[in-house]
Amino acid sequence: MDTKKQYTILYVDDEETNLRIFRTAFKRDYHILLATSGQEAINLLRSNHVQLLITDQKMPEMTGTELLEAIMPEFPDIIRIILTGFSDIEAIVRAVNRSGIYKYITKPWDRGEMKLTIDKALETYELKNDKQKLINELKEANEQLEEKVRLRTKELAQAYERVKDSIRYAQRIQKAMLPKRDKFEQCFKEHFVLYKPKDVVSGDFYWLAHKKEHENNKIIVAAVDCTGHGVPGAFMSMIGESLLNHAVHDKEEHFPNKILSFMNQGVKSHLQQGETQNRDGMDASIVTIDFVANKFYFAAAHQKIIYIQNGEMKELKGDNLPIGGQMKRVEDEEYTLHTLPLEGIETFYLFSDGFQDQFGGPEDRKFTFNLLREKLMETYEKGLSNQKGELENILKEWMPKEGTQTDDITLVGCKV
Repeated sequence: MDTKKQYTILYVDDEETNLRIFRTAFKRDYHILLATSGQEAINLLRSNHVQLLITDQKMPEMTGTELLEAIMPEFPDIIRIILTGFSDIEAIVRAVNRSGIYKYITKPWDRGEMKLTIDKALETYELKNDKQKLINELKEANEQLEEKVRLRTKELAQAYERVKDSIRYAQRIQKAMLPKRDKFEQCFKEHFVLYKPKDVVSGDFYWLAHKKEHENNKIIVAAVDCTGHGVPGAFMSMIGESLLNHAVHDKEEHFPNKILSFMNQGVKSHLQQGETQNRDGMDASIVTIDFVANKFYFAAAHQKIIYIQNGEMKELKGDNLPIGGQMKRVEDEEYTLHTLPLEGIETFYLFSDGFQDQFGGPEDRKFTFNLLREKLMETYEKGLSNQKGELENILKEWMPKEGTQTDDITLVGCKV
């Protein structure tokens, strides 16, 4: 988070003493606005650019949850935090789903913990803004390209270069949103990521989270393959990445099958698939490693996982159900959760279908899943740090020539 930027926080509480304490604690860090009632808070929101709203729950005339629900239509982008006593927890949990509360904090609050929570909330606000800007840029670039092709003029060539520059810029932003190498190194003993977009930007992406709040110690890894590649695929990948963040970090949903269900409903809603002919979607595989429960959880939509357990290579198949798109299934059918003991699991691999669908070889055929599994087993003993290079060489030799990549390729290997 940019510490030099002045963020505005609105704090709502009907007790003047609490308002003074909050302002004193944080006035040097942020621009603080105070309100003693829900209506006063709404008036301040209409006359100020506020990034974060923190409200007490128990207030006369309008409770904190009622305030947050009331501002949703007019101020959907504001990050919302609510303060509550233990007796209000059930009401708060119900309100989380209705009004998109980022977090609830039980009273009394500690300044240090509150500061960390506020900074994370403001960081989430910035990330949401950046993602929305990227989605708009990708959409604008695609629309510009289609329009200029129809014109067939000298202006087309100039505009095409501008669009390419925009897409290259979008590529930099998309790469910046992927998990960094050091984050993987903090989570796993060894790892590799083989990530090869077919075009400048990709419809594949991979994702990583380490959840250590509330006595948790979980690592969540995902590999996602969106409909199409290039700009359309990248547009879908932004939706998928946003839904993963919302499910895991905002909703605190950590079981892979529940995350997939949330993503499925999110894609249908974002693309209005109930009212339109849009059938875009995505395939995904998700692993959750729970070190507290000593469990290894897996679920997938149209994908598989390969894992090494006690020296033996095994596989699990996900459900034959995509995320979004046209799905021949009953509405309440859920994704399957596979649960394994963590003990003995050494390494696992998540992947899109790009590697096994790559055409090439002496007979110009698909690489196939069975051959991929065979090559993973052959190169496994060399260690993950060397395995990526071995797989890249295998793929290069398989392709008939450079530039003939069939699809986006993603393959993630992690040693637990």
